[in-house]
Amino acid sequence: MTSTFKAFLEPGLDRAAFISAWLSARNVPNAVVELSGRRHVVVRFDSRAYNPRFRMKTVVAHHDRAPDTPGANDNSAACFQLMLFALRLAESPATHNVRLVFTDGEEAAGVAGISGQGSYAIGSAIRARNGDLGDVFVLDCSGRGDTLVLSTAGLDSVKNRTLALGMDTLHGLAKRLAREAASERWVTLPTPYSDNAGFIAAGIPAQVVTVLPAAEATALLSALSSAGPASDALRGRIARNAREADGTGDSGIAGFPLTWRLMHTADDAANTLTAPAFRLARVFLDALARAMESD
Repeated sequence: MTSTFKAFLEPGLDRAAFISAWLSARNVPNAVVELSGRRHVVVRFDSRAYNPRFRMKTVVAHHDRAPDTPGANDNSAACFQLMLFALRLAESPATHNVRLVFTDGEEAAGVAGISGQGSYAIGSAIRARNGDLGDVFVLDCSGRGDTLVLSTAGLDSVKNRTLALGMDTLHGLAKRLAREAASERWVTLPTPYSDNAGFIAAGIPAQVVTVLPAAEATALLSALSSAGPASDALRGRIARNAREADGTGDSGIAGFPLTWRLMHTADDAANTLTAPAFRLARVFLDALARAMESD
């Protein structure tokens, strides 16, 4: 890992200011926006990057982390992947319809509930003024592994028909992008909620994209495919949020990924990250930039 990335893991760092300064030093337009006590970094490019005939794409990564943890995979890796993505877009003359948001307060859901998430405040503010975030993709825990994972979180639980249709459509787009970017190296799986929880609660469809090692993804798929108490316990663990502290006593459930067990611990460190995950995220994000969906 680079010295810049290691600096981003330092305790007590003002991560919103760090991201903004890094982007500004490379002439990537950005602004730090305060909303409901949270500080988000928003990147919107020159007007030439946008064509109103096609849908907007909002790509999100949360910059906050669990207290007293390095937060290398949760969620520093995704932040750096988006920062590099922003630089590529800023240097490209192509129209892409992408804006980026580095959110604050994703971890707050574990303490204050979904309404405490920064994404919920963003989604609610957008809805209140009849705005549109377009297609929302949430990049989380994307620094470890070689298999792209498209989350199915929320697909079967949303009751509002319009929102459910939006979720299905967005998931379909994610699948098309995964086929282009990852060929055979992608799967759909239930995953813990991330910022998508806040957006969905605000009535906005959102798709989580994450990464796992192939062996962990395969073991999870196998464990989920079996009926019975073991599979039910695993689904329950995922639904509660995989990144709980391991003191809950159920983190050893068969099939539960090691990658997720590292979250919210001191072991979520830079040495657990892998280069293939960064390459995979880059290819997926670049495919997303090229995809232009009619509005």
